[in-house]
Amino acid sequence: DATSIDPLGDFNMLNRELARYGSGQLANMPQVVVVNKVDAFGEYSEEEILKLTREELKDGLGESMDHSRLMWMSAKEKEGVEDLMGRMAKFVTSVKQKKVNEVVSS
Repeated sequence: DATSIDPLGDFNMLNRELARYGSGQLANMPQVVVVNKVDAFGEYSEEEILKLTREELKDGLGESMDHSRLMWMSAKEKEGVEDLMGRMAKFVTSVKQKKVNEVVSS
């Protein structure tokens, strides 16, 4: 959420929770990180609502992520939604294919 008080803290907290859940296997699964409400970057001055600029958020998330699957969207404006759906479909297909390959190799 681009309008969160601490979007980087939220991201890190979510990943800590994934690591603590059950066996912790969820934390090892591939992720696609999606920042929503990016329409707020143009809607408000940063002093009014946003704690980080888009570039600062991108840099901070980049330091916390061990991959490059970062996407930006605005559900309100329907920006990036089609890209997200397409990327998720492709991602799910590749994960399924990887599982099939693992089974065949065993």
